[in-house]
Amino acid sequence: MNKLITVGIAGILAVASSIFGAAFAAEPGVTDSEVKIGMHTDLSGPLVAWGIQERAGMQMAFEEVNAAGGIYGRKITFVIEDSAYDPKKAVLATQKLLNRDKVFAFVGNLGTPLVVATAPLIVRKGRPHLYPFTAARETYEPFHRLKFSTFTPYYHGIRLGLRMMAREKGITKIGILYQDDDYGMNVYSGVKDEVAHSGLELVSETTYKRGATDFSAQIARMKADGANLVVLGTVVRETVGAMAAANALGWHPVTLGALPTYTLETATIGGEAVEGLFSVGQYPIPYADDPDPKVADWARRFEEKYDMAASAQSVIGYVIASYFAENLRQTGPDLTVDALVKAIEDMPAWVEPTIGGAPIDFTAQDHLGSRSTFIAQIQSGRWNNVTEIYEFNEDDIE
Repeated sequence: MNKLITVGIAGILAVASSIFGAAFAAEPGVTDSEVKIGMHTDLSGPLVAWGIQERAGMQMAFEEVNAAGGIYGRKITFVIEDSAYDPKKAVLATQKLLNRDKVFAFVGNLGTPLVVATAPLIVRKGRPHLYPFTAARETYEPFHRLKFSTFTPYYHGIRLGLRMMAREKGITKIGILYQDDDYGMNVYSGVKDEVAHSGLELVSETTYKRGATDFSAQIARMKADGANLVVLGTVVRETVGAMAAANALGWHPVTLGALPTYTLETATIGGEAVEGLFSVGQYPIPYADDPDPKVADWARRFEEKYDMAASAQSVIGYVIASYFAENLRQTGPDLTVDALVKAIEDMPAWVEPTIGGAPIDFTAQDHLGSRSTFIAQIQSGRWNNVTEIYEFNEDDIE
């Protein structure tokens, strides 16, 4: 009798363990009706214009997915924390999203120094670190199975941009002004290596601290050093400030910005000061009168929804959110980190069906999803592409 009771209890416990063990093994942030993802972005600091636009683009995509019933019955819950473009605040935001909100994945974290500070925390916790809003090489190097990047790296983009500009303009004397942090160093490394590769001369190099507003000394130095092509490893306000300082000196070198200078705000805020600026780009800035009717319709819907014009940042936000939603569809109803990673690696090259732009494609060995860039220029207060999209492989960057 005792033996029978013992066996019976053991059987019941085994069944219970199986049932509750499966429940306890469920991924953080995933239920039958919800998948919760997190992001830290700048909503109050020097890149607030970027953060607001990125957030809006991502929210627009996720709301469309949820309105259509979600994915396998799961609605996407999007938890956003303000980093104020401060690495310390980004770390605190990441810890909250991991430990209190228990998000399934991070999508679209903004800013090179912030991503460098927080990505190790995320992958150490076993959470996917997807499509951060920075083109730093640290987003995919060193390789980690949970790190995926959709941006052409700053290093690669500025090398190709500088190569094209130098050949087109016949310019050999290069100056660079760059932000004194991880982002700026990515741009500086690209310029330095391209100068050596193409036989150019780096005649002037100078930096600034994040949040700087006066660039007169740096601009005067580059002018005195004889630079005739200036590379800006800057963001929006600093780009405008640097070019305004050059105009004040009556100095008008050819100026090429890294990817973060390619924003709607640079053109609208800078006005005449930034006229003629060239920049590296990856996705086109949408205008309400875009010749592509699908893009124009999307830009109008965005402006009606958020009472602001769409920018490259809102486009990128929309694209990476839409891509993540497609990742979930390809993963299937049994959503785990391992299944998601395999789905991302196995998906064919993907282009956002409304916006278009560069294709995104990963493999199990390569977690850099895009190698495409183009050059745009501000002409009459508006960005216009002046080259075709160029896709390169690693052999192009020696």
